[in-house]
Amino acid sequence: MQLGIDAVSENFLRQQRFVNDVSHELRTPLTIIRGYVDLLESYGTSDPEIFKEAVTSIKTSAQNMQNLVESLLFLARADQGRQPLTKVPVDLDELLKKFVEAYNSPRVKVSKFPPCKILADGEFLKKMFAAFLDNALYYSTDAVKIELTTSGDVATLKFIDKGIGIDKEDMGKIFDRFYRTDKARTKIDDRENAVGLGLPIAKWIADRHDIKISVKSKLGEGSTFTLTIPTI
Repeated sequence: MQLGIDAVSENFLRQQRFVNDVSHELRTPLTIIRGYVDLLESYGTSDPEIFKEAVTSIKTSAQNMQNLVESLLFLARADQGRQPLTKVPVDLDELLKKFVEAYNSPRVKVSKFPPCKILADGEFLKKMFAAFLDNALYYSTDAVKIELTTSGDVATLKFIDKGIGIDKEDMGKIFDRFYRTDKARTKIDDRENAVGLGLPIAKWIADRHDIKISVKSKLGEGSTFTLTIPTI
């Protein structure tokens, strides 16, 4: 009986934390939008610089809110078993090449990808790649390397950054929802769209593809996220 009560209590606390986290993440962009709307009401278009700043900030905050809502909906569908995957044979090397081209960042460095075929949902994999790459770029000012190698019946994909690293006590929590290691990994830039949902989504996608994730990191030296992917 006590185990049942403990489980219910833990579930309640988890839901409470989730609601609090969502409220916190939405409060920031809403406050920014409200502040700039008040500014526009006061100054209107009389000051072009203020007008431009306000419109840009409102647009950015709205986009951040949209990203958050889309991530929340993704995870809600996943929790309810309503996030279907369609796995088909995919050339991983070609998928990665197209992903990097579309991502279009001068800080992303790749070597030649060896031919490799896997069974996967390509669109979901691209979402997973984006989460790992976003994370690496967010915590580093240097280039991020993407490496793909093959051996036997597995492919090994690595996202390597030379950023500020992850503290040991944070390592086991980085895939928790809304968890951000700000204490150990002071933000490199001022982007507002990192809400701590990218890696949990990536983990869910990896699990559904039998992809194993390992992480090596050292404070001040960077992190390497390694994905071990079954091939066909």
